[in-house]
Amino acid sequence: MSTALDFGAALAAAKREARRSAAKPPPPPTAAALVVPPPLPAAPPTIRYAPDFIGERDARALAAALRTLDGWVPLPRRRLLSVGGTPHPDGAWTEPLPECLRGLARRAAAFFPGGRLPDQALINEYGEGSGIAPHADGPLYEPSAVIVSLESSARLDFFVDGNERVASVLLRPRSVVAFADHAYGSLKHGIAVARADVVDERVHNCAAAACTVGDVVARGPRISVTFRRLSKVARRLDGVDASLLSDEDRSELERRRRWWAKSIADDGDAPPKPPSAEGE
Repeated sequence: MSTALDFGAALAAAKREARRSAAKPPPPPTAAALVVPPPLPAAPPTIRYAPDFIGERDARALAAALRTLDGWVPLPRRRLLSVGGTPHPDGAWTEPLPECLRGLARRAAAFFPGGRLPDQALINEYGEGSGIAPHADGPLYEPSAVIVSLESSARLDFFVDGNERVASVLLRPRSVVAFADHAYGSLKHGIAVARADVVDERVHNCAAAACTVGDVVARGPRISVTFRRLSKVARRLDGVDASLLSDEDRSELERRRRWWAKSIADDGDAPPKPPSAEGE
């Protein structure tokens, strides 16, 4: 008798568990691992490019969220915002990235050695046709940069000493470009001041960017997000509410922020030029 009762109880329990399992929503699908593209053929070593790095809806939401953040520094033809770590020759003070950038930073980590998370982001908002002079990011960072483009296309140019252009990448909206080592340390990079960009034989990502030599690509307002890792960290404020810092610490943090803003501000922008055969 007890055996029959035990069997009946077990069967009833199994049926109840089956009903509960059927009522549970299925687990979310596992996100596909980000595939890091190989370096662009015929380009200087280590330059990588991928389109559609961020979805259209997410890109619109991110651009709107970035514009609401505090701390933007106005420049003649663009404005910039440094978030996360505040670079300084004496060592950076790090703070958490804004919530709106953390998911994108996790995706960008795939482009850094060892998949390590970036701890600093520089956001540039460019007016129509504006750009940035050729420059190098310098030793305050590890030699890797990952740039996500929003809203408009633009041509990113790479230069050797003397500002001779040796390679270019057409940055489409929602794309990512990454470069490291040689391209980071031995080349400068910049975006010409122009209302449109000409695709020529030095543009090395035509297939991925859906363009062909001879195309003229209009340039509108755009936002770029550059993720990097700081080479030297003096103090980590991650998880620390800035309002709880001592007056001395807040004053030092603001001093470092002012130093950094001044160090990267430039006034060399000029009015946009019409496109030419070189697009510069």
